[in-house]
Amino acid sequence: MNVKTLTKIFILVSIAVIALFDVYVFTAGGTEATISWTMYTWSHEYPAFTFSMGFVAGHLFWQMKKGPEK
Repeated sequence: MNVKTLTKIFILVSIAVIALFDVYVFTAGGTEATISWTMYTWSHEYPAFTFSMGFVAGHLFWQMKKGPEK
C-alpha cells in the first residue's frame, strides 16, 4: 500500500468517525450537541475561529503546484 492510498483511507475513516460521532451526540443530546451547532456558536462568539476555518479551507482547497509523482 502506497502513501497516497493510506492518505485517502485516513481521510475517509476520519470523515466516517466524525459523522458517526455527530449522529451519536445528536441522538443523545439533540441539535445543540452536534459539531455543526458548536462550530456555528463558536463562529459568533470567537471571530478568530471563523477566520481560522476560512484559512484552513483555503489551505486545503487552493490550487497547489503538482509535485513529482512517486
